[in-house]
Amino acid sequence: MEEKLQFQECTPPEKFRTYIYPKGEVTIPNVARVCVRPSGGHRLETTDGAKYIINSGWLAIRLDIDSWSF
Repeated sequence: MEEKLQFQECTPPEKFRTYIYPKGEVTIPNVARVCVRPSGGHRLETTDGAKYIINSGWLAIRLDIDSWSF
């Protein structure tokens, strides 16, 4: 049976979300929804509908936000 993804809304959307890895960074702009997977990976959806899968293994996440959304 396929597991349904459960997303949390980022209200307001995050200006930027940067995942910091031991050997570099990945920055995603305008994150509107986040799904945290049991593996530690994240699935992101941006305000324009783009979708990203972020692998676990990051050391930190830097958020450019006005306030905490969830």
